[in-house]
Amino acid sequence: MDPQEEAIWKKIRQKDTEAFERYYKTHYKSFFLMSCKYLKDPAQAEEIVNDVFLKLWQDGEQITIETSLKSYIYRAVINRSINALNKNKREILFITDPDIVSGESYEMRQMEENELMVRLYAAIEKLPDQCRRVFEMSRFEELKQQEIADRLGISIKTVKNHITIALKQLNKSLPDYVILLIILLKSFLRF
Repeated sequence: MDPQEEAIWKKIRQKDTEAFERYYKTHYKSFFLMSCKYLKDPAQAEEIVNDVFLKLWQDGEQITIETSLKSYIYRAVINRSINALNKNKREILFITDPDIVSGESYEMRQMEENELMVRLYAAIEKLPDQCRRVFEMSRFEELKQQEIADRLGISIKTVKNHITIALKQLNKSLPDYVILLIILLKSFLRF
């Protein structure tokens, strides 16, 4: 941990409210945006970031930070966001089908989802090279269209065309599964 951050962490551990509030106000937005990226829910993201800071304040004396304070908080926010996302998914599954979270029906659903994922990736592999590359950069790497255009040296219009072509071909390859794919892969693919 760099000396400046170490001094701030020491003050926070000693319950220096001014140092804590200053650090919170300075860094809150970046932690909040990180959580929102995972959850797509500002209210839940705000709650998670506040919980992480509250935990730091309450249990600071027992917490040992090896890397940096900022990295520690980022990791805590990401972990809590992922946990909240998984909890939300379980709740949705339970509401739609209470049997799905137990026993054989859950395992069967997992097998079906895995098979669907295999079919999806096989369909993506069949796309023309440039089209596939643009689609993967857009959906899996979550790059903006301008970033893709810059990286590949093509126009934004070409990027949009490749994404449209990819979605149409995937729709043709997996016509019976389009709605299920959208629901199932919503957290993985940005449609």
